[in-house]
Amino acid sequence: MLSEDGDGPVDDLSNSDWDKAIHYHEIKRRLDEVRREKVRAAVIRAIVRRAQAAVGSVAKPYELKSSPWEQHPQDEFDLDATLEEDPTLEHLQVERKEPRRAEVIVCLDTSLSMTGRKLALTAVALAVLALQLEPEDFAVIAFESDAALIKGLGEDHDVYEVLKRFMEVPARGLTNIEAGLLMAQAQAAKGKLSKKAVILMTDGRHTAGRNPEYLATRLPRLHVVQTGNPWASPRFCRTLARKGRGKYLRVAKLEHLPAALYSLVQEIIR
Repeated sequence: MLSEDGDGPVDDLSNSDWDKAIHYHEIKRRLDEVRREKVRAAVIRAIVRRAQAAVGSVAKPYELKSSPWEQHPQDEFDLDATLEEDPTLEHLQVERKEPRRAEVIVCLDTSLSMTGRKLALTAVALAVLALQLEPEDFAVIAFESDAALIKGLGEDHDVYEVLKRFMEVPARGLTNIEAGLLMAQAQAAKGKLSKKAVILMTDGRHTAGRNPEYLATRLPRLHVVQTGNPWASPRFCRTLARKGRGKYLRVAKLEHLPAALYSLVQEIIR
């Protein structure tokens, strides 16, 4: 018997941690709290390993900035910047590398149509995003019939804590994209950085709430990553991205989702 992603033979659900990730929402109901915590920890490690394998060494973009030497005496002396000002000790400038930053709010479809392998690979994509950004610079929203805030902007949680919360979403109900984007709008209003974006990941079939197109123009920038059936509302997803002044990405195979999200986040940061 092969695992769902074709990684190799499995005899039961406990044979591989990745297989546990695929079936976690089925098996967690049958576990007591102690066993559930152990299985979830193994699942999260498997997800992070997949994320790291998908993107390799995560390259965070940096920019060079000049600052007063007295504030950062350990950094490299910037002769050009100093001469432009005043070549005296109190005006010495140093050159510093600072990470390019942007606030990213990701809205993840966790409705009933996104369970099993789809949800596991969505978790891998979420890990890819978390590994690229400063912990306080991203928010995670899961939506189905309603929306739930998994992690807010400004909260300092590492990738393991974020995945722990994400793997406990119910993964049921309808698809209320409006609810997810309304919560994204509220999070964006709390942001502190000038550069920010919203990423919507969904199959595009909104089955609850109003048509969310009216929200696209209210968001800082809306990128739409469509997964699932290629005939499921591509026009709707394209329209959302166009009105949101963002990109529309069609990911035909879920295995390509982590790499697609990595490239998109890198573009946002730059």
